[in-house]
Amino acid sequence: MIGVCISGGGAKIGFAVGVLEVMQEKGINIDLSYGISSGSICTAALCYADVAFLKEILLSIEKRDDVLKSQWYKVFWTLLSGKGKADGWYEMDTMRRKLDLLPREEPRIKGVVGYVKLKSGEIVYKSSKQTAKKEFLDAVQASCSIPAFMQSQRVGDDCYVDGGVRDVLPLKALIGDDLKVDEIHVICLSPLSPAPAKALNNIKDVALHSIDLLVNEVFQNDYNTLVRINKLLAQKQSLDKELRAWLDKKRYIRAFPYVPAKAVCDTTDFQRDKIQAGIDHGREIALRVLIRYPDLPPESAPTPK
Repeated sequence: MIGVCISGGGAKIGFAVGVLEVMQEKGINIDLSYGISSGSICTAALCYADVAFLKEILLSIEKRDDVLKSQWYKVFWTLLSGKGKADGWYEMDTMRRKLDLLPREEPRIKGVVGYVKLKSGEIVYKSSKQTAKKEFLDAVQASCSIPAFMQSQRVGDDCYVDGGVRDVLPLKALIGDDLKVDEIHVICLSPLSPAPAKALNNIKDVALHSIDLLVNEVFQNDYNTLVRINKLLAQKQSLDKELRAWLDKKRYIRAFPYVPAKAVCDTTDFQRDKIQAGIDHGREIALRVLIRYPDLPPESAPTPK
């Protein structure tokens, strides 16, 4: 069983598309996909369409307004009057209309996406196999709602927001899934040492770059833990009894990491040329990682911090 785990990253989603394209060309059939934020969009496409459909939709975007439209005037009115519910710089209706274009009514694979209930701080994972398509796409929309930047999903007196607030790369959740995959492809949309694609000139740039740092920090911690457990499992018989007992609850998982070598764009740079550049870079990295597939890549762990 093969799983894929895809982090958030906004317009950097092109990188994931490039990786998924190469995986498909290599005959790697995905059984399970976990995604947060942009990764949740990829997961929805894997469930209800395919990589080619997602690529077509993304490359139809010419400018940011084609997917994220500003609602600053509504936010200003809400702050000034205390009325209204606008709580994000960009509305989500345009993005949702693109999600609703996904053609299949039943999922091809099991997909899981996460969002956070802001009042309680609880992270909720929704599975395509346990919910109707509309409810699953509602979860995807919530998973993409970066607080203060994108409009939250209002449910009663609660707000549902980006799952990255609690779990920006759902690798642990994927490993614990009932399908118990034995091969995982981990797609991180930000470089390990992310240099911003442009100068940090305002509060939005600072906040989005901080998210990039969080993504790669979680990736390095969780992925390196997986690699260390694999190494311990290979040496299990030579370890002490207590450690062997702990390892009895673990399983060996083949892991393939995909990490950008450079920053192609920023989180809100939704432009066709930027997305295409991300796709091209994703293909470049995937071809390098999968050069010996199904053997493990030459480097099975990310660069140490």
